[in-house]
Formats: sequence, structure tokens, C-alpha cells
Amino acid sequence: MPSKIKNIEDIRGHLSPRKIAKRASEQQAMFDFKELTAQPPEWLDDLAVSEWQRIVPLLKADVPISELDVAMLASYCQTYSDIQKAAKHIQDEGPVVEAVSGSIKVNPYMNVKRNATQDLMKLADALGLSVYGRLKMQIKGDVKTPDDPFAKLVKNE
Repeated sequence: MPSKIKNIEDIRGHLSPRKIAKRASEQQAMFDFKELTAQPPEWLDDLAVSEWQRIVPLLKADVPISELDVAMLASYCQTYSDIQKAAKHIQDEGPVVEAVSGSIKVNPYMNVKRNATQDLMKLADALGLSVYGRLKMQIKGDVKTPDDPFAKLVKNE
């Protein structure tokens, strides 16, 4: 598994000017792809389109999302919609249903919801839509730390 690239501001230790320039160009290259258009794919259902319209402006502001990511983002939105639909069926029918044979079984939408939720979590991490995903990406590197009055003394500022 390759190591993640840290923001230049977050790197501790000595780096040569050459390595700093290389890291800066790698970091900037993440934003050099064709920008994501705000139009969702036509195959998304109405709820998925609503989710697309909600998250795309948020992603554009903080994540280097591009046209290359349309399929993954659309999959996230459609999976979100699938979870909502399965939850509605479960709410209407209950977590258990009666089978044709008369026996009681788990509502099939429970499995649909569980599987879609697992997929959604993976997609959210990959897109930076979860706390864990954003921490892994470390794009902005502007994590707030409490003010420490002794920090300036330690840094010799």
C-alpha cells in the first residue's frame, strides 16, 4: 500500500528545496484535472439527484474532485437513494415479513439496506465525505489546534 502524501505544511523534519518543490507540484497536480460539472448523470433517480446537488458544491470547495470522479460520485448518490428506498419499505412492511409458505423471514430490504450502507461507507471514504475519509486525504491541512501560550517559546518565534 503506498504511503499517503502529506501537505507540505504538515511535514516535520528537513526537506531539501528540491523535495519541497516536488511535493508542492504533486499536491497542486491533484487540482489540475477538468473540474466537475454540476450536472448529474441522467440515470440517477430524483432522490439521488437531490443528493448530488447537495454534496457537489461542498466537494468542489474542499476536495480535488474532477470529471474523472463522476461515476464514483453518482454511485454514492444512487446508493444513498437506494438506502432511503429500502428504509421506506422496511418502515412500511416491518423488519420481518411473512413468506409465501407462511413462515416468518427477514424482510429482504434489510439486506438491501445493509449492503447499500456498506457500499455507501466505502464510497464516502473514497470521496472525502466522512470524517475518516477527510482525515486520510489531509487536503487542506488546516486542523485547528488549541492556542498554546508556550508554543511560541518552544518554536523560538
